Amino acid sequence: MLAACLLVLAGCGGEQTTPEDGVRATIAAMEKAVEESAIRQAAELLHPDYSDSRHPNKRAAVHSLLAYMRRHRDVHLFSVIKSLELSAANDSARAVVYVAMTGTPVQSLDTAMALKADLLRFEVEFARVDEDWRIVHSDWRRADSFVL
Repeated sequence: MLAACLLVLAGCGGEQTTPEDGVRATIAAMEKAVEESAIRQAAELLHPDYSDSRHPNKRAAVHSLLAYMRRHRDVHLFSVIKSLELSAANDSARAVVYVAMTGTPVQSLDTAMALKADLLRFEVEFARVDEDWRIVHSDWRRADSFVL
């Protein structure tokens, strides 16, 4: 659930010139949606067939995200994309993203570490739907540190 939404990660939208740019824009849009508690926007970034180890479908993941957002009004994310791989056909992708999550805005890794942010590692799978990238699957676990 939160894993789906915390994909959160790296600069915002803009012109998508390559498939990699499109995946990065989806990650950034998810990060922004989570920080702004924009559940509808977050749900739109999930593929209709989304699932993860905690949620059998998109609806369950969105419900969990909504519950999380209600419990945590101020969520700020700092993300680092560790790896991003596109399929040969450029119709799917996989990314590993590290996310620092705090209740205070974070502009750097040093700040995140000083705040003792919750550190998470996400493995995210994407599929291209027309010209857009959607999150099909994600799994997350706690991380001891950012692995750069």
